[in-house]
Amino acid sequence: MNACIVGYGAIGPVHANAINQVDNASLYAVCDIDNERANKCADEYHCKVYHSFDEMLQDSDIDVVHICTPHYLHKEMALRALKAGKDVVLEKPVAISRADMDELVEFVNSKENKNKLCVMLQNRRNICIEKLKEIILNNDVGKLKGLTGSVFWKRDEAYYNQDEWRGKWSTEGGGLLINQTVHMIDMMIYFGGKVMDFKSDINHWYISNIEVEDHAQVLMFFENGARGIFNASNCYVTDEPYILDLLFEKAHYRYADHCLYKIGEKVAEFITSDQSVKVGKSYWGSGHLTVIRSFCDSLAGKDAHYTDINDAYDTMKMVFDIYDNAERRA
Repeated sequence: MNACIVGYGAIGPVHANAINQVDNASLYAVCDIDNERANKCADEYHCKVYHSFDEMLQDSDIDVVHICTPHYLHKEMALRALKAGKDVVLEKPVAISRADMDELVEFVNSKENKNKLCVMLQNRRNICIEKLKEIILNNDVGKLKGLTGSVFWKRDEAYYNQDEWRGKWSTEGGGLLINQTVHMIDMMIYFGGKVMDFKSDINHWYISNIEVEDHAQVLMFFENGARGIFNASNCYVTDEPYILDLLFEKAHYRYADHCLYKIGEKVAEFITSDQSVKVGKSYWGSGHLTVIRSFCDSLAGKDAHYTDINDAYDTMKMVFDIYDNAERRA
């Protein structure tokens, strides 16, 4: 299957590296309005270059379009690619508004659509997360009682100044929640299930030249009776690894420092660790390759699961619900 990466900024090279390792996929083209970025990809992977999204969609040799562009372009590009007969790998977030997300969901699930869309929520496919899911399914751990998710990263003025679209509601769709910590919210929902109610508070604490939030706290009440606490900030001095804690009636597990532990009364038992990241930042997780390989296998007719837009819906709904709650309080 021939792939084209649209947008070769921060995350595009991670997709390129993953595609290059999948047996039934080939990086056929790159599409970017920035000549330097596009040529960098073409030089390394010897692929075709496009500077026009419309022209790229007309290339019948392209099977899969990887959308790695700024947030505000995601929904429209995904829709146009699907309508052009391409399968799509869509980076998070799915969209920057609830209305845009619902429009994309409606089309993906419609009879008109003949193609597949994979949402890049790659941390579900980290080795530790997959192992934890396996343990829960195959062992008597009892009912889930509580879970916590913590993310403390650094996003300073230099980060927001590197791209004009960052830090604005109209183009980024938010800040900390929709960009940096959507993966933690996703993992909490992945294990906790549907959120029935919540209390939240988001703040703009540190960077003065942005519109969006850089700190958030959420108390979640899950349908299964579990209670969750989410605590995250972009105001720290460095980027710390995720911390996800799951407390069951008969067991306690913690995902921290890219490792999975079973927590005992006196000692923490090491279970496994994530694969090291060769391209991109370590805290992005190591699941991109697994996601893309599974999606390509599914496209090839194999029985392989990938995260589709329906799987991602509850996560994005939670993000938009928190934003709506903040607007109501204001």
